[in-house]
Amino acid sequence: MLTDLIAALAPHAEDDLSLSARLSLRYGDLARHHFDNGRRDDALSAVDEAVRRCEEPAGHDDEHARWYAKALISRSVYLAEPLSDELGLPRYPFQPHGERPQPCDRADGLAAVAATHLAITVWEGLDQTDPRNREGLAKAYVFLGDRLEELGRPVEAAGWAVRAEREFRELWQAPDPAGRAHTAVLEHLGDQLERRLRRCPFDGGLTRLRHDALLPDRLLPLAVVGARIEGIGAEAIAEGLALEVAEVRRILRSRCWRAVWRFDVRRDDGSWAPMAFPWRGMDAVADRSAEAVAADLADAFSRSPDRPPAAHWRFALWWEEEDQLEGSRFRRTFAPPADPS
Repeated sequence: MLTDLIAALAPHAEDDLSLSARLSLRYGDLARHHFDNGRRDDALSAVDEAVRRCEEPAGHDDEHARWYAKALISRSVYLAEPLSDELGLPRYPFQPHGERPQPCDRADGLAAVAATHLAITVWEGLDQTDPRNREGLAKAYVFLGDRLEELGRPVEAAGWAVRAEREFRELWQAPDPAGRAHTAVLEHLGDQLERRLRRCPFDGGLTRLRHDALLPDRLLPLAVVGARIEGIGAEAIAEGLALEVAEVRRILRSRCWRAVWRFDVRRDDGSWAPMAFPWRGMDAVADRSAEAVAADLADAFSRSPDRPPAAHWRFALWWEEEDQLEGSRFRRTFAPPADPS
C-alpha cells in the first residue's frame, strides 16, 4: 500500500513543496518498514528519497524542517547499523587498539555522523522557545553521541551526552506530566555517560572535557578515580581537573573502584580457557592504579599451585565489569619458563 500511495503521489509532488514534504513522510514510513524487516539497503534507498523530497520544503516551513531533521536522523541510524550489536551497544568501542570495522562500514559511520550534524544545524535554526524544537535538538545530541561512540571516540561521545542531558533537564522542568518517562531517559543518559567516561584517557580526554565545561560536578569523583586507575598521581590529577589536591586525596581515600580480573591458560589447541575463582573474580580497591593491582595478582598467581608449570597464561584487569580484552585497564601474557636443557 505504501508503494502504491507513493507511486500515485510522486508525479504531483514535483512542483508542490507541501506535497513533496508529505511524500517524504511516506518514504520515511517505507524506510522504517524495510529496516524493521532486515532490508537495510532498501531502507537506505527509501530514506535518501525522504531526505531529498523534504530538503527544499524545510527552508520554507518549520514543520517541514522538523520532518527533514527527523529524516536525517533516521538516515544516520540506518547507515550506522553495522557498527552496533543486537543490544544496541557499539561493536568496536576500543579503536584504534581493538578490532576495527570494515572500511565500508566505517565510511557509513562517518556519513551517519555528518547526517546527524546536519540535523543538529536544522534544529538549531528553528525557534528555541518551542519545546518541540528544543526536544528535537536534545535528541539529536543523543544520536550524535551514539554515532561517535560507535566509531571509538568516547571523549566526543561523552561531551555530546552531557549537552543532551543539560538540554533535557532544562526542558523537562517540574511539574511534568511525563515525569516518569523523562526520568528513565535521564537515567539511561547518565549510565551511558559513565560508561563513556570510564573509556576516556586522562590527558586529552577527562582534562579536555573539564576544560570545556563538559564534565558534570557529580562525575568529578569518577574522573579522579579513573585517572588514578591510569596511574596518575594526586597532584597531576588536581592540576588536570582544576581541583584542590586535598579534595583529590579525599576522593581517593573515600571512593573505591571495582577491579575485575580473569586469568586464562592456553590449551594444546591454542585456545584460551578461563580459570575458576579466585583467578576469575572482583574486589573493591581504593587509591591504587590498575598496574599496581595487576602486579599483586600476577605475583600471587605465579606462586600458586594452580599455575600450570608448562603452559602459557594471560590475565586481564578491567574497571567495573569484564569486557573485551582491548577494553582492559591492564593485560599481559606470560610464557612458560625455558627448558634448562
